Amino acid sequence: MRSTLTSLMAVGFAAIAGIGTAPAHAETTLEVVHAYGSFRERFYQPLADAFMKEHPDIKIKFRAPAADYYEGHLAVTREAMTGKTPDVFFAGMNLLNDLVSTLAPRKQIADMTPLLDKEGQAWVDKNYDTNVLELGRIDGHQWGLPFNASTPIAYFNVDLMQKAGLDPEKLPKTWDEFIEAAKKVKKASGDVDGMQIDLALGDWFWQAMVDSYGGTMMSPDRTQVTYGGEAGLKAATTVRRLVDEVGMPWIDEDAGQAQFAAGKLGIFIGSTGDIRTMDEAIGGKFKLVTGTFPMGAENGHVPTGGNLATILTQDPEKQKAAWEFIKFLTSPSGQKLTVLGSGYMPTNKQALETEHLGEFYATHPEWRTSLTQWPIAVAWFGYPNVKSVKVWKAQSETLFRIGNGEVSPADGLKEMVQSTEAIIKR
Repeated sequence: MRSTLTSLMAVGFAAIAGIGTAPAHAETTLEVVHAYGSFRERFYQPLADAFMKEHPDIKIKFRAPAADYYEGHLAVTREAMTGKTPDVFFAGMNLLNDLVSTLAPRKQIADMTPLLDKEGQAWVDKNYDTNVLELGRIDGHQWGLPFNASTPIAYFNVDLMQKAGLDPEKLPKTWDEFIEAAKKVKKASGDVDGMQIDLALGDWFWQAMVDSYGGTMMSPDRTQVTYGGEAGLKAATTVRRLVDEVGMPWIDEDAGQAQFAAGKLGIFIGSTGDIRTMDEAIGGKFKLVTGTFPMGAENGHVPTGGNLATILTQDPEKQKAAWEFIKFLTSPSGQKLTVLGSGYMPTNKQALETEHLGEFYATHPEWRTSLTQWPIAVAWFGYPNVKSVKVWKAQSETLFRIGNGEVSPADGLKEMVQSTEAIIKR
C-alpha cells in the first residue's frame, strides 16, 4: 500500500507540473497560514512548489502553522486588529461564520463571488458541485472555497468481524446494528474492544451523532439551541449505550486509531482524513474495510470537516495571485495530490475522472466511502461569538458523565443545553 501511494503521489505531482502557465503576476509574494503542521510536508508544500514552478513570478511563503483550526482562527482575528493577517488563510469549516462576521465589516476578507463570475458559469459547473460551494457561502457571498473536505466514516477490522461471525460484505448501517456488531466482536475476542468514537477531544463526532438522528445544533440564524430535542436525546442515549452495552473506551481519536491499527479494536469511527495514516499503520496486519457513518433516522446527515481557502489580502495584485493559487489547489490535479497525501475527499468533481483519482478509487474502495456521503453532508456547525471551544469543553464534561452513568441522558442533555445557552450569551 505504501509503495502504491508513493507512486501515485509521484504521478499526481508530475501531472501538476505539466499544467500550462497561468497569466503572470509581477514578483508577488503570498503569505499563507494553514493548521496542522504535519500537513505541510504531506501536501501543502508539494502543492506550493508545483504552483511556483508554473508561476515563477508568484512566491508562496508559509507562516508557522497553527496547532488546529481554533488556534489559527484566534490568531488571524487578533492580527486583523493590526492589519497583519496572512494573504491566504485556510479556515476551519465550522469557523467561517465567525471569521466573516469579524473581518467582512472591516473589508479584510475578499468575496470570491466576482472571481467565480469572471471565470464563467460553465467553468464553475465543470469544477464544483453546488453543495460543495455552499460550504463556503454565507448570505449569497462566496467567502471561502472548499479545499480539504471530510466526513466521519467507520473503519472495520475484517479479521475480528469474521471471528465474531459477522459478514464484512454486509456492514452495519444504523446505530443499533453497529452496537450489536461491536458487542459480538468484543464477546468473540475478549482482549479487544468492540467500538470507539472520539467524544473526548472535539465536538465534530458529537455533532455527527446529533446529525445522524436528523437534528441540528442551533437554528439557522444561530439564536436558538436546538439539539435539546428528540434527536439530541437519542444521541445522548446512544452515548450511554456505547459505554454500558459495548464497553467503549473513553479515548480520543488518535488513541483510538492507534488501538485499531494494533488490532485491538473492532470498529473505529474516524475521519476519512485518517485513511492514509491508517493504511500505513496497519501495514497489512489485517484486512481493512470502511463503511458509512451510523445513521439513526431516515433524514440523518453528517457534518463536513476540513477547511476553506480564504483571501484576506486587500491588495489587488495579491488578490489576483491568491485566486490563481486557490484555483490551482482546488484543480483536479491539485486535489489528486492533496487526496493521496491525506485521504480527504476531493472538492473538484473533475478529480473523480479516470486520469485523476478514478482509477485509484476503483482499486482502493476503502478510500471512496466518504464520497458516498456527499448527498447527506452538511456544514460543520460553529457556535456564535467564537464560543465553540468553550461550548465543547462544557458539553464534553457532561457527555462523560452521561457515558459513565453519573447522570441520565435526559438530565445530562438538559445540562448541556443550559450550559451552551449560557456560554454563547456571555
